[in-house]
Amino acid sequence: MANLIKNTDIDFSKAIVIDSTLIKTYRACQKKYDYFQNHRYVKKSRSTAPSFGIAMHEGIAQFRLQRKKLIPYPSAIEIGQAALQQSYQKHMPAESQSEVMTDDRCSLNNAIRLYHGFCQHYESIGYKYHYVEIPFALYLGKIKIPNLDIDDTWSGWIEKDVIYVGIIDAIIESNGITYVNDLKSTAMNITENYLNGYQMDQGLIGYTIAARELLGIDTHHALIHAFWVQKEAKTKAGKPLDEYYHTKPLYFDDEQLAEWTSNTLLTVTEIEQHKLSNQWAMDYAASCNLYGGCDYRGVCSLPPSSRQQRLEMDFRRAIWTPLEEERLQVMEE
Repeated sequence: MANLIKNTDIDFSKAIVIDSTLIKTYRACQKKYDYFQNHRYVKKSRSTAPSFGIAMHEGIAQFRLQRKKLIPYPSAIEIGQAALQQSYQKHMPAESQSEVMTDDRCSLNNAIRLYHGFCQHYESIGYKYHYVEIPFALYLGKIKIPNLDIDDTWSGWIEKDVIYVGIIDAIIESNGITYVNDLKSTAMNITENYLNGYQMDQGLIGYTIAARELLGIDTHHALIHAFWVQKEAKTKAGKPLDEYYHTKPLYFDDEQLAEWTSNTLLTVTEIEQHKLSNQWAMDYAASCNLYGGCDYRGVCSLPPSSRQQRLEMDFRRAIWTPLEEERLQVMEE
């Protein structure tokens, strides 16, 4: 991965550091944010999906880096596959091996198959890769939050700097247009409605602003590359591999980019106010059941007096840095 690019020398430890995962988590359910970010509870047993996605990202990124250096396609795809295999072995939890055996969508062989299909699908387009896997720290501005004394008495306002971090998958040029590219993998069928949802994606719009302000890329264009995570069809009636891959160009004008910044700062302000009150509402709605169910659903569905015991049984405390991909890298405290 490339070196961090940033537009501030502010000490991260003295600022509010936020990313798209935390913003999305808070907006989905305040209590989930509290368990995840404030208390750092992560499940002892992890699913295969995040590990699989990271391995695919790393393989594709390495392939793109080689093509950026004009390494021939056969060598580039071999180098990328080696990176994918190494990442898979590193990140796939040992406790998930039985899951992989019963659901081979997330097997190493299927990852290699999907990786080759992805590279072949997009190679003919002739993309020019300007940047690949760029971590960034973008200064967004200041927010005002109440200044409370030891006895919780309000004594005015204090200002806090906000830094937004993330990783841009790639900056791609095609047919004279420069795009901010984001890779997405999903086990769901990829429909036009699914792809249109990224017009309002917290992460992608933030990446576009970062590319403009930190890399000097004069663009309003973004490009989603989404691929379907599914095992190989057993019959001829199944979907051919080339149809697993979908591309969606998007456009964000100046007003939309400015609105994203102000809206993100409003959300950060809300989060900081909840930290002062230590009151976090549960969603009691759709977020409890998305993607097979929230990790904390089994906790929140218990009587309040029983929740801490469940947390201690099924979760562990973790620490991470803001730029760790999907917060998969966890270390015991």
